[in-house]
Amino acid sequence: MGFYYLFIDGIGFGEPSSDNPFHIHAKSLFQHLAGKEPSDELSSQFICIPADAHMGFSGLPQSATGQTSLWTGMNGPASMGRHMTGFPGPTLIRVIEEYSMIKVLREGGKKAALLNGYSQAYLDRIERKPRLRSASTHVHRVSGQELFMLDDVVDGKALYMDINHQFLHRFFPDYAHKLPLADPKERGRQYVKIGRDYDLVLFEYFLTDKAGHNQSMEEAAMTIQLLEPFIEGIIEEMDPQKDTLVISSDHGNLEDLSTRTHTNNLVPVFLAGAYAEDMAGRIKALYDIPRAIYEAMDFDARLPHPEAMAATPE
Repeated sequence: MGFYYLFIDGIGFGEPSSDNPFHIHAKSLFQHLAGKEPSDELSSQFICIPADAHMGFSGLPQSATGQTSLWTGMNGPASMGRHMTGFPGPTLIRVIEEYSMIKVLREGGKKAALLNGYSQAYLDRIERKPRLRSASTHVHRVSGQELFMLDDVVDGKALYMDINHQFLHRFFPDYAHKLPLADPKERGRQYVKIGRDYDLVLFEYFLTDKAGHNQSMEEAAMTIQLLEPFIEGIIEEMDPQKDTLVISSDHGNLEDLSTRTHTNNLVPVFLAGAYAEDMAGRIKALYDIPRAIYEAMDFDARLPHPEAMAATPE
């Protein structure tokens, strides 16, 4: 039994309009994000449900609090008294240190990891400026594991953030001969193959959010045309009787290029595989996703109420 938890930054349910890249470019699963009901074979294997990214707090949902919720099962905005953008500060870091999914699972005898591979330049940067450490890297770090590196991507133990190595070649040309441009569907298969050594694997894709903030239809099209085959590869390699794929986001953005900001839209949770139906009825808000995964695993995470760490804002 394996759980594949794919995080796609900044996607929500939007309208079928010329400002919605999913309306124009989605060919399968992501048509849901433009108010459509896709009928292709890939989409038929998923349950698509809406999730609340506000979690009881007004204002536009933001990354730090949303991602903390997605990977801890706790209400990130409640711990701050508001939504918080960017990277987690001391309050959210305390929540992650206590309830990181990867940490909790490992302490309970399970194997779990963030499968993103990083460069030494990135590690040097967050060493100099710890405030720029992402929620995902905190979630992995507090488990006592080292982050995967580019050489781990070369060795088939991790994936680079852009999936197909297009940006990797631009940033790190010395790796181009080791990691040629890749078929996203094959990268999806690779994700599953790596994940067979674990009970749960996370992977973070954030270029969708960047495209939304840039209000770039070209960048948006690139991300959609890469992610849909990546997901198809995951589904083709998974064992639907044993494995479960969970796809989620932290807030809306890309579905409305008329604005640079995030949106108030509900975000999708796509579920496929062995425990999809069992989990679907359990998820209403972002913090429900880890709890639903624990329940499907029959794993006692001993989580308190989602708002148990509500505190005075920083």
